[in-house]
Formats: sequence, C-alpha cells, structure tokens
Amino acid sequence: MRLARLVSSTALVIIGAVACQTEAREPEKAAATAQPTDSAVPVGTPDSIPEERPDTVPVAPTDSTTVLLSLLPPAAGGTLGGEAASLDERAVFVPRTQRWFMARMLDSAPAMDIGRIDGGVGATESARAALARMLAERSPIRPGMSFIMHGRAGAVVATVVELRTSGRRIVARLDAPAFDSTERTRTVEWRGAPAVPPHRVTRAECATGDSAAVETAIARYVPSKDTAVSVLRGCFGRFRALLTVRPLEITPESVERVVLVRADGRTQRGRLRDLSYPLHELQSVLDVDGDGTQEIIVRSFRPAMETWAALRMTDSIAFTRFASGFTIERR
Repeated sequence: MRLARLVSSTALVIIGAVACQTEAREPEKAAATAQPTDSAVPVGTPDSIPEERPDTVPVAPTDSTTVLLSLLPPAAGGTLGGEAASLDERAVFVPRTQRWFMARMLDSAPAMDIGRIDGGVGATESARAALARMLAERSPIRPGMSFIMHGRAGAVVATVVELRTSGRRIVARLDAPAFDSTERTRTVEWRGAPAVPPHRVTRAECATGDSAAVETAIARYVPSKDTAVSVLRGCFGRFRALLTVRPLEITPESVERVVLVRADGRTQRGRLRDLSYPLHELQSVLDVDGDGTQEIIVRSFRPAMETWAALRMTDSIAFTRFASGFTIERR
C-alpha cells in the first residue's frame, strides 16, 4: 500500500512538473509566433540572397575599457522654490544609467541633448536665474564633466562648459571643436570621471570588393514620386552598402524596406531595430570602437515625431539603437 501511494505521489509530481514546463513554454511560443514579419515598400527588386539566417557579428573581448558600469553622478538635490520649483516640475533629465548621447552644432558649438522642459522658459532676468538654479540642482550632468565625442575622424575628449535650453530640449554645451556640417550629429559617450579612453581594436580596413557590382545594385533602387531612398556605403560585416526605401507620406501604417549590399553586389533584406520608429533617413557612418564594423547615424521618423539616433550591428543583418536625442514632436 505504501509503495502504491509513493508511486502515485511521484507520478503526480512528474505530471505537475511537466504541466508547469508546458505553461512556461506557452508565453515563449506565443511571443515567437507574434514576431512581426518583414513588410516592404514595393520596389520591384527581389533580394538576391533570400532569407539568410542572422548570426552574431564578432566583437572585441570585453575589458575594463570596453564595458563600464559607471553611473552619472547624482544631482545636487537642493531645495527649490518659486520660479525654479515651477521649472523643476516641467523638466525631465536623462537617467543616471544613460551612457550614450547625441550631439549637434548649436550656435557654432557642439551641444548634447540631456533632457527636455515642457512649456518653455521666460526671457526675463528672473526666469534665466531660476533656470540656472534648477539646472544646477537637478541635472546629473554639470559643467566640468568630461565625455568622449565620437566622429568619423575618431574620438576626442569634450568637457561640458554650460547648461542651457534649445527649444524644449535641455542641452550641455561642449568645448570640443566644431565638426563638419556633413556629419550633422555625433555620438557622445560617458566613460566615468576622469574619462577613460575608448578601447581601440586594430583591424585592417574592409576590402571594397567589386565596387561596380555594389554600385549597380544600389542603382536598382530609385526614388519615385511616393518614395525616398537613402544610401550609406561602409563596412557592415560582410556588407558594403545599406539602403532604406521609405514612403514620403508618413502614416501609422508606413513601413520601409531595408537593403544590405554585399561586396559582390548581392542583396539581402536588413532590419533597423529603432524602438517605435519605422522610417529612417540614413545620415553618416562612424566606428565608435574601432572594431572594423561601422555604426550608423540616422534621422528616425514616425507620425508627428522625429529624432536623431545611432545604431550598431547586433547580428549579421540587423542594426539596433544605442543612442538618441533631439526629439521633435509636432502636435
């Protein structure tokens, strides 16, 4: 009798464990089923490498200079009153965990986006003084802090010299030299205090491959009265060019086609993982870690909103956002 009870109890435990595992797998199965499929703006040109499986892009081994867990310093946190307190209620700053920022030229000097303030700031002397008090007490980024600015020509140390507003954005002006207007914007990296120089991997430049075949592949994608095409040439793993074909009219249903071109001219569907922004204008390339695979700068669009963003390759056919800033809302 005892043996029968023991066998029965063991069976119940096994059945319960199997049921739990089945229930645990159901959300995973549902999530996998719910993954969106690629949809594209028709351009009449099929991919020449159909349905390639993404794989991992090789990256440099991590060390103390490639992975940093340094948080931004806490805000001063002093008590505010009057006009400064009112501004504080309408201001939002970047979290202390944020490491990457976007910078662009403002009044002939680089400035990075560090937050927003709703409702505007008055032009009176008292309003400016209230803003200065609020920024000094609430911003995790303050004058004197050093960051690493990444551009096409490499990385430079940039120090914050002033906090101010630009429209609804709160910005930190940097003492770095002005950069070429063709870059439009750059990425800025927090690497602790003092700023730790970025780790550089010595890699040979990627081979250009069959340039004529690459250009022929790019030429197949032409803008129309309803679509826009943007192109970047560079080193993206095994690919040498990246294109987006997007509709000119932006609606909630708008989608774009992302195309990667190999060194031999063959094409492959790509993906830009950029949160809820479905449309992109490609701007420039850079290599923030010197690993030979270039990151991209884009303008990201969705209805009534746009922003700058930086994306890096996270598998063989996809780019994922790691920095953004200067968001504009049109409502």
